[in-house]
Amino acid sequence: MSRLFRLLSLLCLLCPAVASAAGLAFQLERLSPDHAASGTAVRAGALDERFTPADTTALRDLDRPTWFRIVPQQDWLTDAPPVLVVRQTRFQVLTVYPGHDAAATTLGALRADYPAHLTRGLMIFPFAAAPRVGVPIYFLAEPGGEPTQMRPVLSIETRDAAEAASLTHVRLAIGTFGALLTLALCGVCVWLMLRESLFLLFSSVVACQGFYVAMVFGEGLSLPGMEVLLPVGGRLVNLFAGLGALCAAMFARRMVDIGRIAPRLDRGFAALQWAYVALLFAVPLAPAKGMFVLVALGNLTVMAGTLMVLAAGFLGWRSGSRAAAFFLLAWMMMQGFTFARTASFLLGTEAGPLLYYGFPLSMVVAGVMLALGLADRVGEMRLALREAQRRAQTDALTGTLNRRSILERLDAARIAFRDIGEPVSVLFIDLDHFKRINDAHGHLAGDTCLREASKRIGSVLRRTDALGRYGGEEFLVVLQGAAGPVAGAIAEQIRAAVAAEPVHAWQQTIALSCSVGVASSSGDALSAEDLIARADAALYAAKREGRNRVALAPLSSLVAPPMLAAEGESLA
Repeated sequence: MSRLFRLLSLLCLLCPAVASAAGLAFQLERLSPDHAASGTAVRAGALDERFTPADTTALRDLDRPTWFRIVPQQDWLTDAPPVLVVRQTRFQVLTVYPGHDAAATTLGALRADYPAHLTRGLMIFPFAAAPRVGVPIYFLAEPGGEPTQMRPVLSIETRDAAEAASLTHVRLAIGTFGALLTLALCGVCVWLMLRESLFLLFSSVVACQGFYVAMVFGEGLSLPGMEVLLPVGGRLVNLFAGLGALCAAMFARRMVDIGRIAPRLDRGFAALQWAYVALLFAVPLAPAKGMFVLVALGNLTVMAGTLMVLAAGFLGWRSGSRAAAFFLLAWMMMQGFTFARTASFLLGTEAGPLLYYGFPLSMVVAGVMLALGLADRVGEMRLALREAQRRAQTDALTGTLNRRSILERLDAARIAFRDIGEPVSVLFIDLDHFKRINDAHGHLAGDTCLREASKRIGSVLRRTDALGRYGGEEFLVVLQGAAGPVAGAIAEQIRAAVAAEPVHAWQQTIALSCSVGVASSSGDALSAEDLIARADAALYAAKREGRNRVALAPLSSLVAPPMLAAEGESLA
């Protein structure tokens, strides 16, 4: 991970837009805050010899009001009005004196009176006159909140360029925020319909990323209703970062099903979640002097969480989960750009185009990838549910419907007969002399015969027909839309298919045949039990007549199965 951080830091160095290269070249100087100085004396130039060269680290590490001055290294040669642009600042309050007794401009990103027409991400200070080489421009910097590790970036540009950059900044921030919030809202809507908690966790992750991006860009506090959070100040970024990390850890556990794949890592996630909760409570309560320590602990926790999330995604991907692969790619994309942008803050450079545009857009792309992974995960869950339902409805040995399911199909066919008059027939099939097969060849061979018989029966049936194992060696076929003659013809085809050739099982050749009883619906609107009883009676008639044959039940009154004689072998 240290290599990754160094690589991303190098990327920041390769495409920065440093202050001096963005517009007019200048020298930044600072007056030591230990010197007692009045603003009048400073602006009059009385203390110019006490100013010393400085960089933006001094502007970042403010602990009391401090005077700075900008000394242009060249004249402003264009007719376009110049402005001072300050980027990457959260807590400093700057008062710029443009010279020639012009009114000073005071801006602070966390001030309630921040101009509504300006973005909080870029402070723009107008000049009264064009800068001239060696003529200093003074400004007073005051700590307006808690310090951060972000190094401000200063540049002197044309007003048009600064306003264009401001507009791009706002569009990018609000566009990203809107896209992520739309994804989050869609997730909530799906959750309301399906009640699947994964969608709610997804919405939480994406929404936190949206607010995090808005706060990093400085536009979050300009959103309607967010002004009430101004007293929280720069801690909002830490709060949304921690909340997003907590939601991401919870989402990763469910998305990857890490409890099944790696129970030890799952216990680590549980401990990590409690650490995030503790940090979230500590952020608003910690004293200002303790924030650096708290932020450092938070960064270490986020780093550990990132590694655990990556490990979970990798393990899920290795176990065959496509959803885990989507999650892994999305998380790597989000964290990669986040670490790179953090590195640019720490290095004191303004993010180049790759990071400036890539950071927010990576959040949107990652959100879409998470949505795709979530859809794939839900698809896997539905397939698993359908498979479980199929197993609950089928007979484990033959793969046909089990007794309960075939009776449900018969009941549905009867309802169709009652409502629209569609005929229904029932075939009651019994394998002949099956007890002899088990006794002579063994139960494993008997199981093979059952499976083979079910395949042969199924090969004759139509797509609308249903086959189920009623019990033992008995099968039930429901023929929807088939009256007596058609049902009899199908039953004869089944009988012929079962007896067509012997079964080869366990190095044995076993002759196989079946008897079939057929019962069809009539105007009597018989119940399912009545139809089965009539088909069973016809089956017994077929067995009495010699087996391996089809018998049709009459459409008149019920035919009760005869009592079996207790002699030698039963009809079964």
